[in-house]
Amino acid sequence: PMCLWMTGSPSNELHPNSEGGTFVWGMSSEMSILDPHVACGWLTTNAIHSMFEGLVMLDLSDPNAKTAKLKPAIAESWTVNDDGTVYTFAIRENVRFHDGTSVDADVVKWNYDRFMASDAEHAFDQAAAYLGYYTRWIKSVEVTGDMTVKITLNQTNYEWLQMGVVACGMPMIVSPTAVKEMGNEQFALNPVGTGPFKFVEREQNIKLVMERNDDYWGNKAKLERLIFQPLPDQATRLNAIRAGEVSMIMEAPWEELENLKNEGFTVTTNENIPSIWMIFFNFKNKMMQDVRVRKAINMAIDRDAIANGILKGTGRAEMGMLSPGTYAYKPGYAPVKYDPEGAKALLAEAGYPDGLELDFDIYEYGYNEVWEKSIQRDLKKIGVNAKLNKIEWITYMGKWLKGMPDELQMNEIGWGWTIPFWTQVMTRCDYHPPNGFNVGWYCNPEVDKLFDEAVKQKDKAKAAALYQQANDIIIGQDFAFAVKFVYYNPLVLSPQVTHFVNPPANWYDFSIIELE
Repeated sequence: PMCLWMTGSPSNELHPNSEGGTFVWGMSSEMSILDPHVACGWLTTNAIHSMFEGLVMLDLSDPNAKTAKLKPAIAESWTVNDDGTVYTFAIRENVRFHDGTSVDADVVKWNYDRFMASDAEHAFDQAAAYLGYYTRWIKSVEVTGDMTVKITLNQTNYEWLQMGVVACGMPMIVSPTAVKEMGNEQFALNPVGTGPFKFVEREQNIKLVMERNDDYWGNKAKLERLIFQPLPDQATRLNAIRAGEVSMIMEAPWEELENLKNEGFTVTTNENIPSIWMIFFNFKNKMMQDVRVRKAINMAIDRDAIANGILKGTGRAEMGMLSPGTYAYKPGYAPVKYDPEGAKALLAEAGYPDGLELDFDIYEYGYNEVWEKSIQRDLKKIGVNAKLNKIEWITYMGKWLKGMPDELQMNEIGWGWTIPFWTQVMTRCDYHPPNGFNVGWYCNPEVDKLFDEAVKQKDKAKAAALYQQANDIIIGQDFAFAVKFVYYNPLVLSPQVTHFVNPPANWYDFSIIELE
């Protein structure tokens, strides 16, 4: 097992006086780079949200909220015109970057020029690719006063503002001075934002260290230091929290959760987390172009066995593409039942009476191989031989974002946003890589039409109905994906941790945590 990094003696390191202290999160894998405009992945996002802010942010302080609501951040307020196309932001006074420089309307405009496909000198092509889902709606960004920015959209989109706080590639405000001094590559290794924590140091695969930003404009963080520590080995993570060397771990063995509770640890989950685990089918692959094959695979997966048998109730079976934590979520959606015999018959009808072989790209993430092997066994029962290609997470992300090569049949991801627009990013015809995350190359213009209508609806109930109609085509008719389950994201906290909230979103507010 790998050595745990620590300073000082184990006895006092994580047991400070009530104010301050060091919180260490034992993570299941390493993060990617720390420039919000080109950052992706759940763990990375947690670091980004601790050090950076956008114009608005999500309120993550209410554990009982069904969905996370927007609240002011660098913009202290904003107005939206009647048809949802013009957003005017009042920039907060006295917001300083961690390098001491100030935020004003020009700084905001400089940032938008950086991540939009602009002709500005500092425009960053890679950022434009990551943030296309958000910037494609923007017609113009204007500075209309020292502390006022007006953003005009090219069409009505009532989800646009929230799109900027949920995704891969984040429109957060970075220090222009730092980027100019360091260049893009160095900035990603030495990030400078305005958030409640500031960057101290990072050792790849060992630790990321942040400390409280005492000049923060809002409520200052209670913790003195925040350390993210990649511990890919599950047993190592478990030993670390039991030994008091870390404050929190993710992905503890499911069968250990009850024991940990009995030992005085807190196990926290949230059933409303937008976390859908799914298989993408490759529509450029001849075999997967047959809807009967896609439907058969959907019928072959025993989702309940995964949710109850493997996840021990820390997840639930799911088939729909609309994630929990959004206003369009419809619990219990299931167009087909678990039916291995029916699946076998469908394969025979599709011309595979003797079964078939396929390649399935999966990633190393500390724990997911258990259910992938379970799916492999399920498929075996209907005569499908699935070869699992296991790839290290950061490498996997790089490959995944490019879209599937023709010869690959399936890959997977676990993801979701707090708005139903997320489903569009996976499925639209014009969101094929590099323009979006539709990595299986699915395309149904009928679905896109419903989506186009949905974003124009001010009335959430009308929008939800359109999203549900689209979902029914994507899954109920086209079987374009095999959604497996919703994951409640169990976290184990040491007894010293108080005020931690596991919200209906994909990251946490570390600034409200206290240590006793």
